[in-house]
Amino acid sequence: MVAPDGREWELYAYRVRPQLEEGRFRRIRRLFAPRVPEWTVQAVSWAPYPIDIRWTTSSELRGHVLAQVEGQLARGDHPMPRNAKLVL
Repeated sequence: MVAPDGREWELYAYRVRPQLEEGRFRRIRRLFAPRVPEWTVQAVSWAPYPIDIRWTTSSELRGHVLAQVEGQLARGDHPMPRNAKLVL
């Protein structure tokens, strides 16, 4: 998407799986590893200089947070979605 100032943004949403210790039972542990309930929403722009902003939110609110970030960027506002925590 392109903001009013001409900056191009890419939006991503993903879950990060917890790191598992190495060992011969790694595959079995991966099957029983707990799911991460939090999603990370990321807005990235590369030019004229890189900007990378990330928030965490719940599975239920992921779509709302993505829509808020997209709308705020499209209006030229600094994205500050509700129901999400900024990752520093």
